[in-house]
Amino acid sequence: MTPAALSLTSLAVEYCKAVAGAPTSEPRDFLRDMLRYLPRIYITVSDINPYGDGADNEPQETGAIYDTVTEEQYEAVRTDMSTLLGPNDVYLDTPVEQMQFSDTPVAVSLAEQLADVYQAMADFAATMAQITDDMVPDTLSELRYRFASYLADTICRALKAANYVYYNADFEG
Repeated sequence: MTPAALSLTSLAVEYCKAVAGAPTSEPRDFLRDMLRYLPRIYITVSDINPYGDGADNEPQETGAIYDTVTEEQYEAVRTDMSTLLGPNDVYLDTPVEQMQFSDTPVAVSLAEQLADVYQAMADFAATMAQITDDMVPDTLSELRYRFASYLADTICRALKAANYVYYNADFEG
């Protein structure tokens, strides 16, 4: 396994541990962790070259990442984070694709966005733990495909919301 793949796998595990620790975290500490992990995930995934330098590294849907996070696990982490964030979980967003049909902002859950990232990172880390070295490039390519398809946008939107809550919410009250 390449150092970059190993580093990304470790980062995915760290993020998942931080998310799983939400029930015992303080909101501000949890958000500080998210503000540290989300940009690192974004940069690390966007810098991955699945097939090496000079190869065609366009993201490809390879199906190489196993779906390991169950609906119950996803819902548990989403609920834990939503409970931790309380009234700061839901915010108004104006995603471009929905603005075509309405000029009204849409209510979005930060916990749901963080759970989406959790699912992608947990599935990736679990897959990496089960595969042989020759399967790593296809697994990285699949992660890059998911990143380009939805994960990059989810990370950016969650980062913006987490940043706002971290610096503006009153958690003492």
